[in-house]
Amino acid sequence: MPYSPINKCLPATLDIRLQHRYSDVGTELSRTTHFNKIEVLRLLQMHYVLTKDNTIPMNKLNFIQFMDVFLGVRNEDAIDKIYLLCSETNKEYLTGPEFVKVLSMLLKGTLPDLINFCFEVYTEMIRSPKYIKKEDVLLMAKRNSMKMCKLVNMEEYDQSFVDFVMTEVDKDRDNRISLEDYRKAVHENVAWLQFLGQILPDCSKKETFMQLFTDQPYVNNIETTAAAMTRNNRESIAKMTMLKPTISQFENIPSSTSFSSNSTSLVVNHDMTLAAKNNQLISDENYLTLF
Repeated sequence: MPYSPINKCLPATLDIRLQHRYSDVGTELSRTTHFNKIEVLRLLQMHYVLTKDNTIPMNKLNFIQFMDVFLGVRNEDAIDKIYLLCSETNKEYLTGPEFVKVLSMLLKGTLPDLINFCFEVYTEMIRSPKYIKKEDVLLMAKRNSMKMCKLVNMEEYDQSFVDFVMTEVDKDRDNRISLEDYRKAVHENVAWLQFLGQILPDCSKKETFMQLFTDQPYVNNIETTAAAMTRNNRESIAKMTMLKPTISQFENIPSSTSFSSNSTSLVVNHDMTLAAKNNQLISDENYLTLF
């Protein structure tokens, strides 16, 4: 069978050897991830190069550096938990297959999968397996406040933020955010996906990085799914009212695409009371970005 290079940046002999080494695992991962076999093989080769021919393991520090340099994610608390959740074989380092799996989630994960993934990362960050309590939201707000410019009434601002979050996300009003509460909030507006800090790379970083290993066009799975949910919500409301939908009917429907899902980070105004009263997220670029 004639040799077909998959990575022209590597010497042909090394490319052939790595293709042969990773062929079986590449086939398996192409069935269980969002990548095809060629993409998997290229990512496994990337892992091989990043780990200096597998002589230097991809430990936590190396993974943090990778997330910063290649994907622009600098939230070390979140990256630490992603690393712990994904390094299943050995908590000391990420194997090649684990590297592919975590990139499959971060780069091409569907919104339902990302809801479960992000919630698990957040609950790992606060060491609470099932719920995010009001005091946890306050703790995370204070952590992020330390990374921001100093404000005169930062404590008051943090508390206002917590009250706003609990009003919007705690759907069953039990003073704690469950996975189901979180899922409902994200379905209403995808901006809630990363309301406690960045976990996912933004679209531009995803697209740039994916150009390193695939010729397939980049598809924003979050935005696509969110748009579909918005359409379904509107169709459901139209059916329930049994009226022909009009623009005025939709003005008060929370739009999952009202926010850019580049990073789906939450942006709010200093005046949280006003935001809560309006029952909407504020996306004006002049307002303060929390994360």
